[in-house]
This record gives sequence, C-alpha cells and structure tokens, in this order.
Amino acid sequence: MSESIDHSLSTNNDEALMDEDEVNKFTATLDEFTPAIPENVTKFYMRQCGLETDDDRVVKLLSVSVQKFMSDIINDCHQLNKLRQKSSNRPTAAETSTAATTSMANAQPSTVEAAATTAEQSTNAAGNKKPVVTTNQTLTLHDLTHVLDEYGINVKKTFYYT
Repeated sequence: MSESIDHSLSTNNDEALMDEDEVNKFTATLDEFTPAIPENVTKFYMRQCGLETDDDRVVKLLSVSVQKFMSDIINDCHQLNKLRQKSSNRPTAAETSTAATTSMANAQPSTVEAAATTAEQSTNAAGNKKPVVTTNQTLTLHDLTHVLDEYGINVKKTFYYT
C-alpha cells in the first residue's frame, strides 16, 4: 500500500507533491506534537467507523486534523458571538440623541451631580482604573448550528427542544 502512496506522490505530471525532506520534517514535527484529543479516543471512533490501523502516525494525524477542525468551528462561533454582541449593544444615533436630551431636560441639578459621583465611585475603589469587565461567553446551539451550516453540516434540534 505504501508503494501506491509513494507512486501517486511522485508521478503527478513528473512533479512531486511533497519533497521527501518535507515529509520527514512533517513527521518529526507530528511526533513532537501532543494533540488535545487523546489517541485512544481517536482509535475508538476510528473503530466505530470501520477504520483500523496499526500505524500510530495515522492516528495522530487524524487527531491533529480533528483538533484543527474543532478549533476552526469554535473560533468561528466565538467571532459570530462577538459580532452579535456588538450589533445588539450598539444604539442608533437617533436613540442616543433622544435619550440624552430627555434625561438632561428632566434631571434636576442634584440628580446629575449624584449620578456623576456614583459613576466615579463605580469605576474602581482603588484608583482611576477602568472597571473590570467579565468576558464570560456561552456557546449556544444557535451559533453552533449557524457555523456548522457554513461547513456543510446540518444540525436539527429535536422536537422536544423547539
């Protein structure tokens, strides 16, 4: 079988797809890398799909490939979540000007001064530092479904959850 792989790599229009040095460097790098998905888990799911191999390099390569795929999906979900948060938190120009004029017209001088001192106190008790903003984000099924749809994976919710 390795002969057919070597043959297919070298006989593509008399040009090698990868140099032998590049392949050796890649396998050395692959041997040093520890994937986030354990090889035992990868072997289990390979057996579930009917794939069996004794070559640990194939298992490790598949583990790294799955890790990269999952990383891309999670990164896309994170970017989508950030875009959604920015678009939902941004008020329109008309809303801002209307709210500002209404609050200033209805506010008494003592209320404005009290609001200013409250805002100063809420920044940080230790000094003039900005308040600490927590960035806890939740991966929602809606975001995940949208991103997986871009990758060609169709996810349907069960009737119970809809």
